[in-house]
Amino acid sequence: MRMLSYHSKMRLRKILTIVGIVALVLISIWVFWMVWLQRYIVFTRNGVVFDFDRSTLSLSQKAEGQVVPEETIHIDIQVLTQEEAEDQAQKGETLSGFYADTDMLSNHFDSVKETLTALPEGTAVMLDVKSIFGNFYYTTSINEAGQSSALDVKAMDQLIQALSDQDVYLIARLPAFRDSAFAEAHPGSSLSLSSGALWQDEENCYWLDPASETVLTNLIQICRELRQKGFDEVVFTDFKIPDSGNISYSAETTKDDTIRHAANELVSACATGDFVVSFSSSADFPLPAGKSRLYLESVDPLQVEKIFESSIIQNKENRLVFVTATRDTRFDEYSVLRSAE
Repeated sequence: MRMLSYHSKMRLRKILTIVGIVALVLISIWVFWMVWLQRYIVFTRNGVVFDFDRSTLSLSQKAEGQVVPEETIHIDIQVLTQEEAEDQAQKGETLSGFYADTDMLSNHFDSVKETLTALPEGTAVMLDVKSIFGNFYYTTSINEAGQSSALDVKAMDQLIQALSDQDVYLIARLPAFRDSAFAEAHPGSSLSLSSGALWQDEENCYWLDPASETVLTNLIQICRELRQKGFDEVVFTDFKIPDSGNISYSAETTKDDTIRHAANELVSACATGDFVVSFSSSADFPLPAGKSRLYLESVDPLQVEKIFESSIIQNKENRLVFVTATRDTRFDEYSVLRSAE
């Protein structure tokens, strides 16, 4: 077997070293290229595509000395005049904006306020205004209503006023039939066990009877107060009768008919030319006719198109709104509210 000479070995070592360096450089370039390409990835209904037009915009703005935030995902916020925003519930235009839930308002109020008060007029902003235990996050004049101790009520009053003056499209979200304080004050208008004791859910919260005129009157009062405070729309969550065999429910109508009647009553009593009464529920919720929307929360981005296409809601481009904590661009062509954080 012929042995390589010393000079041959040195030459081979140099060649291998050069090949290794070249390979390392090529791998580094490939990795850098893939990382750089990520900013141009856009999720569409037809799959993943690359949008290179965004690079032209960024470079031109940097050349003019403007600061361009480095965001991987682009969010298209539709800016409307107040009159256009208020009239959206009857048109096919999309509703776009942000929401701040109880957790954000309780634990990150200052940063949320900074984000929301910097938005242009016409942007939709949804705020939680009441807890499931019946405590209001703003100063209310509703009889027997309690104020929340989980956040600064006066600061919330100031935020609501600032957003109203800012001419954003302001939306209030609150639980409808999940209210421990009102249930304790009006046990005859609450859901109960066969023993007469109030029924509790897994969070030890009491629920109200949607068939009760007392309950509906209270919700109507809240709607009217929110409208006076500058809100353009109210969204009711927990708008149902819980599916539990322990609840003793003996209404003359079915549960579905009871919920449908309650929704119609609220829309009829509160919805006007400049105020919308909406509901956060499942995709098959029987949305009333008129100034009303259906809000769907925690929807899988993969199911957005399917849910939208299967909806039987008229003018669903505007009346069906997705609420999501993600920035997945598959929501962009629909009405959507995203997390303010």
